[in-house]
Amino acid sequence: MYPLIRLTCVLIGFPLASHLLPLHTTNAQSVPSHPIAPATDAVNWSEMLSRFNPRWDRMPTRWDEAPFLGNGEQGTQVYQTGSSTLHFGVGCSAAHDHHPPAKDDLNEKHVEVLNRGRHFIGHLELHTSAPLTAGTSELDLWNAEATGTIRSASGGQLKWRCLVHADQPVIMIETLGSGDLKDSVFDYLPAKAQSPRAVRSKQPREPANPATVLASNPDGVQTAIQNLASGGQTAVAWKVVRSDQNARTAQVIYLSVQHSFPETTAAASAAHAIANASIAPVDRWVGRHRGWWHHYYPLSFLSTGDPYWDAFYWIQQYKLASATRDHGWIIDNQGPWLQPTAWNATWWNLNAQISHAGPYQANRRGQASALSHRLSTNRDNLALNVDPKFRSDSYGLGRSSSGWDLVAHSGQPGGRPPIDPRIGHETGNLLWALHNVDLEVRYWHDESLRDEVLYPLLVRAVNYYRHFLVEENDGRLHLPATHSPEYRTVADCTYDLDLLHWGLNRLIELAEEKRQMDAHFEEPLLPKWKEVQRKLTPVHTDETGRMIGRKTALTGGHRHWSHLLAVYPLRTLTPETSADRDLIETSLKHWRSFGRSFAGYSSTSAACMAAMLGNGNDALDYLNGLKTYLRPNTMYSEAGNPVMETPLHGATAMQEMVMQSWGETLRIFPAVPDIWTDVQFARFRGEGGFLVSARRSGGKNQWVEVFAENQSVVNIDCGFDIHRYSADAGASVQIQPDGKATLHLPANHRVQFFASTMTQSAPAIDAIPSRGQPHFFGLGRLKPTR
Repeated sequence: MYPLIRLTCVLIGFPLASHLLPLHTTNAQSVPSHPIAPATDAVNWSEMLSRFNPRWDRMPTRWDEAPFLGNGEQGTQVYQTGSSTLHFGVGCSAAHDHHPPAKDDLNEKHVEVLNRGRHFIGHLELHTSAPLTAGTSELDLWNAEATGTIRSASGGQLKWRCLVHADQPVIMIETLGSGDLKDSVFDYLPAKAQSPRAVRSKQPREPANPATVLASNPDGVQTAIQNLASGGQTAVAWKVVRSDQNARTAQVIYLSVQHSFPETTAAASAAHAIANASIAPVDRWVGRHRGWWHHYYPLSFLSTGDPYWDAFYWIQQYKLASATRDHGWIIDNQGPWLQPTAWNATWWNLNAQISHAGPYQANRRGQASALSHRLSTNRDNLALNVDPKFRSDSYGLGRSSSGWDLVAHSGQPGGRPPIDPRIGHETGNLLWALHNVDLEVRYWHDESLRDEVLYPLLVRAVNYYRHFLVEENDGRLHLPATHSPEYRTVADCTYDLDLLHWGLNRLIELAEEKRQMDAHFEEPLLPKWKEVQRKLTPVHTDETGRMIGRKTALTGGHRHWSHLLAVYPLRTLTPETSADRDLIETSLKHWRSFGRSFAGYSSTSAACMAAMLGNGNDALDYLNGLKTYLRPNTMYSEAGNPVMETPLHGATAMQEMVMQSWGETLRIFPAVPDIWTDVQFARFRGEGGFLVSARRSGGKNQWVEVFAENQSVVNIDCGFDIHRYSADAGASVQIQPDGKATLHLPANHRVQFFASTMTQSAPAIDAIPSRGQPHFFGLGRLKPTR
């Protein structure tokens, strides 16, 4: 009946302008007498992002085709479900069930997967007054709004607009109908407050949550209230404002969904939000929403010149801010868009960590901080997650948890009956999550986060392992069997050893930093950490590279890279020596050689590892492998279960290809594929609080700018022989024999470097034409333009 959905995105160029004081052309360090001017952002963001707006030439009919909107807690998707019905989802990342852990029956794998996750809420329907025969829609990235037009056979037309307000808990939908679509009406359909996993596994929870209570208030606000049997409340409030305009009917519906626990105040909060929104001038109210997004996008910039991947990147930046906010909700497997799934919670053996991997380098701390915030505020539950005999000095985190309180029985070395044998052995997840916290510390040079969150949590996460280490005849400390995620349970598991080696090294570094800052600081555990570091067994290897664990090589398809965390993201194994490079290359090649049992994140993680090796063409080949996994709106699912992490991590992989920050060195365009001849980025963040911008044209790096937010020292590899540089007064630049440079920068100082091939007098990011024709997002798969 309908033509195929076609979502189109077109590349545009991005002009940035900059003006400098005269440049210095000698090889010696030279400091200008006046500060140099920074690169000025002159991107026409509205025009640029409009070229990437997904567009549909008929209304989508599924969640994985539909435009999606969110504000980090509330979310909606818009699609057609019948000949006369549009569906507007009602999602809320806060809405969880709260069965007490002590009363959980644990009858599925003996973990909290049925009782404490997200629950269904309901959805809004627009019922049109005539059958629909056509429709188009568009997702406006710059303004974070979805719009569309639907039509009837007799010429009736209804235009709609939808947004989820950026900083208020309200979804707004506007419609304007004419002809036989003039009298369309909204209807809210509540769902049973059930766990999607319990529904899927046919294990209903007892006691069941009460039925939703519907009510109408005198002020026109309607409510749907879910009072939960375990305490707390989820409530939806909405109000419809109608007016007639010259044979047309205009409607505005304001809807808010709120969750409270243990209080039952959600209904009052939702009604209050609706009252405030509905009396505000619409233009001013929408302007505030747009203002938030207009501040968000320019925090950083990337253009690869590849129309497919540039469109994908900016859709992920939009999705990231739709899914989480500063000190908000961790991006769980669903984000604000809960669908029928077995995974309606937060998964910790990969998902949460790589969902949050991109904001650090993209300079979007508001999308990184939820993870550190929730780990900090729930540290008491991290203690409750371990066996009672370890709670006095240890923290742990199980495979899956409620995003509300992170309650999850942690596995432990040697197993933890009666939990499922694999989950009961899975031990390293908290350490991986704390590596994300460490990235936030490093990238923003945040001493408070370091001292108040990272250090105390890391002490207890590492200490958990100390209870299980066994010294064997070789004089080494070994681990009993733990689970390598998605593969096998094995002694001396590489997944755990990599994380434990990293955690010990980082604790020792942090303790010594504290001692340098405070001569009176004493860490009683420091000698023990150093002893364990010295004695801890190294990871096992063989001719295939890094093994899964003791006497266990990788012998079959493995979608997780659980034995390669040292390469990425830990970067405790790097290609700086030929032996280590050979080990990484051998391990990566062997992992990818099986050619089956891969997932989308297998492609994105392999791209990150290839980028670390400096192999841009390989990195792009791996990244291209993601395309077959993506849904038409860039969402992603596995075995019919929607999950959030993989597309977001695809954008992270792109960032790794154009800039890397590790080992106290900034690496500029370290792994750009040959076909990306013109690449540019601005305000990417590096460890230590550096903001970096750079330009590559004609396949050659042209210039680099480094700005220091803090007084810091960093090495930089510009990817070219430094011909000229300009530095703010007070900055020190030392050119090394290998062509790299060491920068000593006071706070708020910058340096700009230029290649000898550069002819322009100042750095600039100009318009870069896309190669070939615009690409199209097609129904069912993302199709590349080649």
